[in-house]
Amino acid sequence: VFGERLPLLHRAAAQSHAPRLLIASGFHGEEAAGPWGVLAFLAELGNLADRVHLTLLPLVNATGFALGQRFNTLGQNPNRGYLPIDAAYKPPVEGERLLAQRDRLVAAARDGVLSCHEDVKTPFTYVYAFEHSAAPGAFSQALAATAGEHFKLHPDGEVDDAMIAGGVVFNHHDGSFESWLASEGIAVAACIETPGQDDFARRVAAQAALMRRFVEQRVQAFES
Repeated sequence: VFGERLPLLHRAAAQSHAPRLLIASGFHGEEAAGPWGVLAFLAELGNLADRVHLTLLPLVNATGFALGQRFNTLGQNPNRGYLPIDAAYKPPVEGERLLAQRDRLVAAARDGVLSCHEDVKTPFTYVYAFEHSAAPGAFSQALAATAGEHFKLHPDGEVDDAMIAGGVVFNHHDGSFESWLASEGIAVAACIETPGQDDFARRVAAQAALMRRFVEQRVQAFES
């Protein structure tokens, strides 16, 4: 994309029947704790790696990341336009590449996808979650609880035109990457948000912890 690589990394589990999970980060260039959190997460993954087919998209928006700016070099939002939810629907260049790999990504995220973001406008942490239920279940609650161990959860009410309760925005489709994959029928999906103006080391640690909790929760659900 724009001459930069858009890497897709995969590590197979020890057993073929293990859950298939996808973690993606770096959609917005000023949200740096996500890509760095991937590195911290991998450094501490240990034996858990053998229990999951893990696929990573560690840096989707390389041009924005290099400049420390939210959008790509064309001013497009790399985390919108994956679903035709309004008249302005048009995938960004990164989205075009990812949508072209639909079958591969849906297969990689069959048992869950985690998209890693930061919110530079709030001092709180929260989670967008998608489950096949009418209310947040164990998956959503596990991620919110882990996020709350690192930062204060966002108060109940509204965030970015979506209703939030218990630190969770539930089943809210907004044309994002994770919303698209959720609409494709995968088991669960989530987007984590850490407070982008807080201490960087704390944010990286929180991102890594949330990635690990995501994998642990899905492995435990799959093996139970």
